[in-house]
Amino acid sequence: MYLDAIALEARNPLAHARFWSAALGVPARSRGAAGFELCTPRVSFRLIPAPEGGTGREEEAVTRLHLDLHGGPDQAAFTRRLLTLGADRRDVGQGDVPWEVLADTEGHLFCVMPGTRYDGTGPGLGALPIDSASPRSDRDFWSLVTGWTPVGDDGGDPALRHPDGSGPRLAFCAEVGAKPAGVRNAMGLVVGLDDGERSDEAHRRLLELGARPAESDPGAPWRLLTDPSGNEFRLATDRPGA
Repeated sequence: MYLDAIALEARNPLAHARFWSAALGVPARSRGAAGFELCTPRVSFRLIPAPEGGTGREEEAVTRLHLDLHGGPDQAAFTRRLLTLGADRRDVGQGDVPWEVLADTEGHLFCVMPGTRYDGTGPGLGALPIDSASPRSDRDFWSLVTGWTPVGDDGGDPALRHPDGSGPRLAFCAEVGAKPAGVRNAMGLVVGLDDGERSDEAHRRLLELGARPAESDPGAPWRLLTDPSGNEFRLATDRPGA
């Protein structure tokens, strides 16, 4: 298994992919009925169709995984460019902080971090902070799932990064409140299968590690599970011919 992608549900995947393609400077590739994909370093970013009736979330209250963008040498200029693309500033009670809190064109929150925070992480994408009931336990769970290694555990949020040091960090932040029952995240991680690995075997291994099965969308090319903190993630199904 490996960490393959971030999946974000969108009411209009095409328009949303255009926004994020321009924001990150990465071309968007059509995946047919599965939406669009941006091949960002180490972890792809996918815009997938939201279930009928909306994103399955209640405003920002269940935004438990979001993007931290690398602001680059001129964070203010990068922020202004994002605003011209259709983002808008949001006040979520962050106070006087060195980062900008924005919402994308469908209202999903993300942050633009100072340029020195995530040097070397690739175009635009610096970290993937996720709310956690037990940050170190979740870090250990996801390390076993992905093979990523711990970084930055010096009093800050526990985090993981690809062993070669490239791509974004996966950071585990102490949750303010427990994830609401029956409401799933609009953004979640996607676990892929290694060559020769079967989905059933990976599913059993994930359950052994502490994941729980969740109700999947009918006909979806993945299985839906939750991590120990209740955050949904997707496990790819078998590749053709596997």
